[in-house]
Amino acid sequence: MQPVHRSEDDELCGHVEERDGRWRALTVFGSELGAHDDRDAAEQQVVAEGLAVLAERWMIRNRDTGEEDVVRIVEAHDGSVTVSFGYYPEPGARTLTLTRDELASGPWGLEP
Repeated sequence: MQPVHRSEDDELCGHVEERDGRWRALTVFGSELGAHDDRDAAEQQVVAEGLAVLAERWMIRNRDTGEEDVVRIVEAHDGSVTVSFGYYPEPGARTLTLTRDELASGPWGLEP
């Protein structure tokens, strides 16, 4: 994975990764935003959407059971994310921290 930074302030917006001849636009913690034929298009999507999408509601899915729930991102780092279950992050709500590797190969999937 290759980091993509915003030009005006060098903020990390996400990553791009080439896989099977396509370029994937990824969030800071590694969830896919989209797939593109070229790197420039993937980088443009990361800069345009990579940080803004963190404020949206996400769907977490247990790949083993098929159970789904709505979550909000409360912390996102290079390689990990913490989510709060429910439509709004409220004090005392259940949270879960997942690493990029856990999202790629573990029981949890996370989609905007």
